[in-house]
Amino acid sequence: MSTRKPSATAGPSPAGADLAAWNDLPRQQLAACTQACCAMFRGFEAVRRVQQKTAHQALAHHQAIAEKLNEPCHPMDLVAMQTEMIRFDMQGAAMYWQQVASAILEMERELLGSTASAAQSEADQMSSGLAGQVPMPGLNPFFFNVNGGVRPAA
Repeated sequence: MSTRKPSATAGPSPAGADLAAWNDLPRQQLAACTQACCAMFRGFEAVRRVQQKTAHQALAHHQAIAEKLNEPCHPMDLVAMQTEMIRFDMQGAAMYWQQVASAILEMERELLGSTASAAQSEADQMSSGLAGQVPMPGLNPFFFNVNGGVRPAA
């Protein structure tokens, strides 16, 4: 029987480091999902601002035309007002969809950026000492370097 006591200065075992990494995984997943939700909600707010601004401009323009139509006018003035309304509506619709597409592309860029940074930090973790770990089956490969840190041959 040995009387030696385990050394208190010994660092954590590799198995302990692996266990700590596995135990930290749910936090990392929740953080990544929450960041993605924030990016999505910022995009929704941007789309809503575009909608509100466009509706306000259309309201102001149509109110001005409605006030003009309350007064008697020449038939050619009616045609001119109709033409102006069509021009404004077509131009407004094109601008609206352009701004909505821009807001959605910005949201997608932000989502992809957070995904890329999460993948990069995971790759950095794998190269800093956790290389060679095999992911648990059934877990999302987004959070793992499934090729074990080995780059594919070119």
